Amino acid sequence: MQRRRLLAGLGGLATVVAVPTRAFAAGRAPRVVVVGCGIIGAAIAHRLAQRGAQVTLIERAGAAAGATGRSFAWLNAEFSKRPLHYHLLHRLSLAAYRMLEQELPGLPVQWGGALQWFADADAARQIREQVRQQQEWGYSVRLIDAGTFHSLEPELRPGAIAAATFAEQEGLADPVATTRLLLERATAAGAQFVAPCEVTGLDVRGGRIAAVKTSRGDLAADVLVVAAGVRTRSIAAMAGVDVPLVPAPGLLVHTRPMPLLVRHVAIGPAAHIKQYRDGRIVIGDDLGPPNSAAHELLGKQPADFPDETFRELHQRRLLGEAAQYLPQAAGAPVDRITIGWRPMPRDGYPIVGACPACPNLYLAVTHSGVTLAPLLAELAAIEIVEGVDVQLLAPYRLARFAAG
Repeated sequence: MQRRRLLAGLGGLATVVAVPTRAFAAGRAPRVVVVGCGIIGAAIAHRLAQRGAQVTLIERAGAAAGATGRSFAWLNAEFSKRPLHYHLLHRLSLAAYRMLEQELPGLPVQWGGALQWFADADAARQIREQVRQQQEWGYSVRLIDAGTFHSLEPELRPGAIAAATFAEQEGLADPVATTRLLLERATAAGAQFVAPCEVTGLDVRGGRIAAVKTSRGDLAADVLVVAAGVRTRSIAAMAGVDVPLVPAPGLLVHTRPMPLLVRHVAIGPAAHIKQYRDGRIVIGDDLGPPNSAAHELLGKQPADFPDETFRELHQRRLLGEAAQYLPQAAGAPVDRITIGWRPMPRDGYPIVGACPACPNLYLAVTHSGVTLAPLLAELAAIEIVEGVDVQLLAPYRLARFAAG
């Protein structure tokens, strides 16, 4: 019932497309090939299959093998989500997660809120202004004092706090388990999952994709959805479409289960920390400033570290940074450390929708993919199957780059 209300509300944000994104034979369900079984691809395949499309989801590795499985997966609409339209997109997706929980019992999402704190006086001044702005936007975030911080997170040792905030409606997801659940539901609804399967080319005729060439054979397609993270650019280029991405690396240390230490998503100046219900802790940080030695070593965007020394160096660094706030992190039992190449569009905002130069090529690529997945899946399925433009997605079309 709640999902129907969400869809009814979104229906008011849709208008008929002047040039339809698909040309389907009468009485035949559209054949849609979705490339990429990260959380966005799995979510889109799920919603398309529910709407009756003939969906083939292909993945060169396994479910959540790319950026999704290496995401910190903080569900938020926090201060970097500006301007207002981008902030609201995240808030709608948080609501979509709440509805998805009712539809999919056991969805591995945890709520309870997120804490952020700042030691620098200038950063504190800026965050106070941003808290005020978000409150004016109707977002439930507030400044808290040190006493409230310690009552919320008694095990954390944040040091000197110039400013701290608490956003009570935020949470976290297990991105791998969530993706696998969405894949399971997509296949139950009729989608076919083919892996390992690599896109090797596109059969383009008259400015439209007729078939997707793969390592497992050709797939006829009325629509090709590319939700392949950093690989989106190379696949779209096969159709003569340029997708401006600037991949951004991030590191995560994943521990084995530990006693309950962290009750909320904790975002500190030096590290990000979260803990799953089963006790696993995830510690996140960026790789370092652009053009640093670390970026140079990883310039080819490998899926793993170039050598064991490099891995050990960054594992010790992340554990040391987290131990500033959580002393138990220093001796945490590490399961693995991962590099995640986040598919960041050049201006930082999502790229979603059909391509003007190839109308049945549909792109779905963004940072904040875990947060935005359930909403983007709903909207993409409406656009693809119904042949409409959803106005909510108007700021996120590829055409904005051609317009300068």
